[in-house]
Amino acid sequence: MKRPRLEAWQTERLRALVAHAYQNVPYYRRLFDSAGLRPRHIQTLRDLASIPITTRTDLQSAPAEEVIARGYRLERLVVHRTSGSTGEPFSIRRTAFEDRLLQAHRLAVLFRLGLRIGDRRAAVVSDRLAGTPLYARAGILRYDEIHCLAEPAEILARLRAIRPDMLRGYSGTLAFLAGMMTGEERKTIRPRFVTTDSETLTDEMRERIEAGFGARVFDFYDSHEFNMIASECPSSGLFHVSETSLIAEVLAEGRAAEPHQQGQLVGTALHSWAMPFIRFALGDLVTRGPDRCPCGAPSSILTAVNGRIADRFELPGGRSVHPYTLVNPLMEHGPWVRQYQIVQDRLDRVKVKLAPMHGENPPAEGVAAVQQVLRERLGPGIGLEVELVSQIPAAPSGKQRPYLSLVAKAAGLSGD
Repeated sequence: MKRPRLEAWQTERLRALVAHAYQNVPYYRRLFDSAGLRPRHIQTLRDLASIPITTRTDLQSAPAEEVIARGYRLERLVVHRTSGSTGEPFSIRRTAFEDRLLQAHRLAVLFRLGLRIGDRRAAVVSDRLAGTPLYARAGILRYDEIHCLAEPAEILARLRAIRPDMLRGYSGTLAFLAGMMTGEERKTIRPRFVTTDSETLTDEMRERIEAGFGARVFDFYDSHEFNMIASECPSSGLFHVSETSLIAEVLAEGRAAEPHQQGQLVGTALHSWAMPFIRFALGDLVTRGPDRCPCGAPSSILTAVNGRIADRFELPGGRSVHPYTLVNPLMEHGPWVRQYQIVQDRLDRVKVKLAPMHGENPPAEGVAAVQQVLRERLGPGIGLEVELVSQIPAAPSGKQRPYLSLVAKAAGLSGD
């Protein structure tokens, strides 16, 4: 679309979404009423700024029936339960159609980067797709997932067997794997291109991944709430916002950021009607780009993303543990956890802060269960300290870091 047509389409979609949310979602009806707003007040994209911002905590603390639109059966929605890069567990619900539609937007970006119908894709991630698409069952755009917590040798063996044409993964995980590849693996695992997401891609990580897999890396900025937010332009290296699936605002001190100014990303999902996200603050800091990309694309631009880094925990004896090794069992055994933070402050010690859900006093056996499973995952010789707190404050940057290795940071390995 040309820019005027794109904005006209966004406006039409926004007006329909706001009317739907006001009529059918109790949370948004209260939000609009508290601000003295009615759907008729939202006529243009500029009017979006009059709607109060919603945070993850706002939706997290509300019962499901308050944030799910009337007419949708809760048990039939696809649920994405995420531990969250901000350290706050959260459940996102969509219809199966909405889920596939967002995946289609992601595929459109991949096709622009060179994906072909007959390509085999491999992803080293922690989340599984909600079912297998019909086209994949028919051998089109074949897709294999490998859990990022598997042993590195196992992951590389799977990749050798798959021989993917396109490889996706977390930047920290792929950079780690690239450094462990043998000469034979470098010859056999040769994707045409690699995409990274969910963690910050540093220059050093990009170099290691490109050297290890012999392919160009394209970085994606995404989230469970919106799926694709922005993707790296092949020619300029800037990030094109996926404006056919969301309206992205960059706010600095509550106002629209100027070009090249840093601010908070606030998004409105244009295809999420079962569980709307209207002016939803992710808690990420990004830098607004120029008005247009030099490549001529009509979408708005980001020049930088203060994304998410999952520091690996380097332990005594040469062991290396991914934070998800601790986060996944923590989420399973601690449904009462609202926020968490895992910090490795010494080679042989890990400190964990846990903030319970508002108004909850977790049972002693619940805390003990979390402690036990974390000790099991860390193994012998590693000290563990678990502290219950009411709130975990954000870092000076404004981003709450759920996992951090001060050991790696001191050695210059975290890339933060």
